[in-house]
Amino acid sequence: MASLFKSLSEDMEKIAQVVEEGTKIIFGTSTLNEDTSGQSADAGAFYNGDEDGFYEDGEEMQSPLMGMADSVISDIMSSQSIGPQTAMENIQAFSAAITWGEPFIRYLLAFHMVVIVTAYVLMRKDIYLRMGFMIFLGLIIRMAEQLNQLGNRRWRDFATQNYFDKNGIFMGIMICAPLLIICFIMLVSLIREAKNLLVDVKKMKIQAKENAKKKKADKRKKKD
Repeated sequence: MASLFKSLSEDMEKIAQVVEEGTKIIFGTSTLNEDTSGQSADAGAFYNGDEDGFYEDGEEMQSPLMGMADSVISDIMSSQSIGPQTAMENIQAFSAAITWGEPFIRYLLAFHMVVIVTAYVLMRKDIYLRMGFMIFLGLIIRMAEQLNQLGNRRWRDFATQNYFDKNGIFMGIMICAPLLIICFIMLVSLIREAKNLLVDVKKMKIQAKENAKKKKADKRKKKD
């Protein structure tokens, strides 16, 4: 029983030494420890909190409390509200990051206006022209990744800042999204026209059947 208490007391002393050394490390105090004879340990060695003695020069000193402190700090940082949280805040942050007055942004907005007007005009034209225009817009969308890489390399030639990040956020929101919306509207218009054509064809078939029945009825009357 006495040996058990002795081993427990030694373990408690070791734990106390580890806690003390960890506290000194966290608060930036010196980790040098004096030996039992009253002399300081060598300047290049650090006490490791165990019976093995000191760390030699160049060895990395570790403490169980170091990992605990890093975990607590990471939890605190992750709980902080950093950056926009809501959708409106994200929109405002994106809008604030763009220099709307520079020529590149103005030309881009003008390009979208031209595309919108062209799509509106072509909605009243031949279906083949509309299909060709939609294919043209689809090619631009398909080449968005290559255009983003090109813009990332040459942005200094036409813009005041690099809008072309590796994730393609600017390319997706400012170029691809409007073109996709225009293509979708034109596609819906085509589907609507196709539906109306099918209805008209069905009506024409029904009208043709009724006319055929009338002609047969008139022939019968004439024979009678």
